[in-house]
Amino acid sequence: MNLIDFVNINENKWFLKIKVLPNSPKTEFVWLMDDWTLKMKSKWIPENWKVNLEIIKFLSKELKISKDNIKIISWWTSRIKLIKIDF
Repeated sequence: MNLIDFVNINENKWFLKIKVLPNSPKTEFVWLMDDWTLKMKSKWIPENWKVNLEIIKFLSKELKISKDNIKIISWWTSRIKLIKIDF
């Protein structure tokens, strides 16, 4: 699965909607839902924003960009997250 296929591009910003399944064996993308939300597993439990930090770290590594360019812009405490990626 290629991440670039699932982003909504607007100028130099990408927007990505992710549904997170915490407390999994490893962090990875799983599948695409019907509404184009990308389902993702995270190895962390939803405590002290560890899942959110893991998502940012994972996306940074996958896209080979700085973590500072990745922001969770809504649903910070929800399993469904809207991510903004700046280039």
